[in-house]
Amino acid sequence: MKSAGLAIGIMVGLIIVVFVMKYINRDKKVKSEYDERQQLVRGRSYMYGFWGMAIANVIMLLVGVENMDIIKMLGMNAFFLPLFVGIIVQISHAIFNDGYMAMNNNFARFMVVMGIVSVINLVCGIMPIVRNGFIQNGEVYPTFINLEVGVMFIILCIEMAIKKCIDKKEDAE
Repeated sequence: MKSAGLAIGIMVGLIIVVFVMKYINRDKKVKSEYDERQQLVRGRSYMYGFWGMAIANVIMLLVGVENMDIIKMLGMNAFFLPLFVGIIVQISHAIFNDGYMAMNNNFARFMVVMGIVSVINLVCGIMPIVRNGFIQNGEVYPTFINLEVGVMFIILCIEMAIKKCIDKKEDAE
């Protein structure tokens, strides 16, 4: 019965993503469109993100060798931290090299959706921690992942706003 609920949840989530993508894109298409230069930047960004994740994994490994208690305390969060590092590296490089926003994206709508995703994840991450504490059974509470995702999307929004300001300043000159 759990697997049926999970499958339904995934399907509903995918349907929501389709509607969100149609909302974000100016042409109401599900697929975002990138020019050749943006595709090259995105490819390089993915490479940097991979290396950021690999380096974060090595750091986690070294920390684990020295102090396994930290890895045990992080629990499943230990697997996600390097992934989030890689994603932030990838996003940061793509944003500041004009490869993140697709040609058909509406910036304001994109920022609204990312803000909503941030708030939802922060609330989902904070509420159980407030009720049950940060550490449960010797491990960081599992909803800490929601906090990480919320912070990651806040970083994305801040970087997008900074890039927008930089572009406006360059256009004015």
